[in-house]
Amino acid sequence: MLIEGKLLLGTLKAVAIGCVGAWGSRRLLRRIHRITHRLPMKLREIAPSKVLVVAPHMDDEVIGPGGALALHQRCGSEVQVVFCAAGADPAVDQTRKREALACAELMGFSTLHWLDFPEGGLSSRENELAVELAEVLNEVQPQQVFVPYPTDHHRDHTAVAAALASAIRSTKWQGEVWCFEVWSPSWPNTAVDISSVVEQKRNAISLHESQVAGLHYAGGILGLNRYRALRVYVDYAEAFWVAPEKKFVELAEEMSRV
Repeated sequence: MLIEGKLLLGTLKAVAIGCVGAWGSRRLLRRIHRITHRLPMKLREIAPSKVLVVAPHMDDEVIGPGGALALHQRCGSEVQVVFCAAGADPAVDQTRKREALACAELMGFSTLHWLDFPEGGLSSRENELAVELAEVLNEVQPQQVFVPYPTDHHRDHTAVAAALASAIRSTKWQGEVWCFEVWSPSWPNTAVDISSVVEQKRNAISLHESQVAGLHYAGGILGLNRYRALRVYVDYAEAFWVAPEKKFVELAEEMSRV
């Protein structure tokens, strides 16, 4: 009986050590992930590419990544934009589309896609939105996709990021995802110096006249761009979380579970 008791004690001790070791390993891995996920931003040059911008609303395409897209225009990239939500009613929708077309002309966007889902209701239409975005991905075959960060503080924006993740998974599209900031700061790993195009970004935002009336979008976002620039020693910078498509899908799905 004494021998059996010692054997049982030894077994329990080994199991306990194993559990502690596994728990310690998991905690270490989580800590490593936090450290690597929050590495300092690095400046990156914009290079020619085929770009798709997934914009929840008409104006997000320039409020978030407008400077980077202006630099893409300069270097000869092809930029297409898909707008997920329509205006609140037919008259508003017509006005906003007219503004978006004027902005696209200034920015040199080659093609605009309109999905016309209800504004403010994208979170209840994520599955349908994912199907539509999958069709756009298959049609455009971009090398880079710009989309709001999965935790951007607007329910339509988080829904668009989640829908894009589903679309990427279903199409098996491969490329680079650039997550931009609109309503809340993200955990960026990449910065783009937009100092040379900051006035073009300001002008592009101002073309969305119905949206900026009484709301200082340009001043607000350029203030964030000015603040982000402090970390990379330039005048104005846009900050992005950039990752291969698989990493983006993992992040978006994990954030959906939180």
